[in-house]
Amino acid sequence: MRAATRSVCLLMLASPLAAQSASRADTVRAAVTALIAEDSRTPFFFATVSGLAIDDKGRVYVSDGGEARIAVFTADGKSLATIGRRGKGPGEFEWPTGPVVGNDGALYVRNMSEVARFVTDPKTGVLGRFDRAFAGPAMAPWMSKLATVIDKSGRLHFPLEWGSQADGLTHNAYQRFALDGRALDSIAVPVQPTARSNWASVPISKGSGRVVKGINVVPFHPVPVFAVSAAGTILSSPSDRYVLRETDAMMRPLRNIERSVTPLPIPPVERADSVRALARRLDSLTIPLSQVNGVSEEVRARRLPTTYPVFRSLSTAADGSIWARRWSAATQRGSSWFDVLGADGQYLRTVLVPVDCATLPAPVIRGSVLACVQLAPDTDAETVVIAQIPVRH
Repeated sequence: MRAATRSVCLLMLASPLAAQSASRADTVRAAVTALIAEDSRTPFFFATVSGLAIDDKGRVYVSDGGEARIAVFTADGKSLATIGRRGKGPGEFEWPTGPVVGNDGALYVRNMSEVARFVTDPKTGVLGRFDRAFAGPAMAPWMSKLATVIDKSGRLHFPLEWGSQADGLTHNAYQRFALDGRALDSIAVPVQPTARSNWASVPISKGSGRVVKGINVVPFHPVPVFAVSAAGTILSSPSDRYVLRETDAMMRPLRNIERSVTPLPIPPVERADSVRALARRLDSLTIPLSQVNGVSEEVRARRLPTTYPVFRSLSTAADGSIWARRWSAATQRGSSWFDVLGADGQYLRTVLVPVDCATLPAPVIRGSVLACVQLAPDTDAETVVIAQIPVRH
């Protein structure tokens, strides 16, 4: 029997920028407490930031896949410890990613196809003492920056992703484990109608090809977003409108969370510049476009949206709240706007973080602390940003 879909419909906003106006009573501004990078006021070198986690004391754990370690900082950026080193022994890493603090108070870190568990180190007070490890999926995407999630039932969600030759799309799912390492089941992420190929390529031989950058989707295409909820269900959106769809492990729809918002129009000058940039990219090809795989219909028609996508990312916080990052207007670039919804889907407030957070790894939130990664526009150098969110009274 097909499950009934419940809808949570929320208030109408009066104007395109109403949800993002810093003057609104329901919008609060987070204060940046630390910028951590090689050349910042809190210097620390990162090779590849692969994930973020926050413990119940507000300490931030940063997994560095390139350096095979976890760096730990206070909420104001003070370096506390580093966990692990490169190797294959107990407590060592080949490529750590997706750290998460469980409801048992331990730190779990994906490492290739296994999950390592760390508990409190009496010497440092951080979750840095190796306890045990258990085997994860055999074909794990070991460099993935997707978050590991532990739901309120204590199930660890290990992200999986694979490309399908049938439709040319990347598919996502989560293998679920008990915290003692027992394999449980899996839950799939629905494919949204706005999904497009993650890359375009020119075939060279059977099963191989050369990637052609910048022509799989048009600028401002709404990219689907998804996250695991506190209940262990999947929240996902096509990002072309304000709707979050919740589905269970059987892919049955449970509810829709919707808000009536006016889409943000793309300024004509910005859209025209993007049209010209796409045209230059296509005109520079030395082979017919018909020979390139993974090119979306919109690219072939050189058709761009007239409005920005609704969402840029989706996260869930330790308290079960849903953090939907909205697309910022052109005048608000360099900042991140999050609509915060309760686990019941009701809108709570909007949080403005005065930095441009990267999409992956996704921002993490625990209590009043938010951590995300900021990329330098020219070099993609990574800075870990820690911010304090005002507490509601």
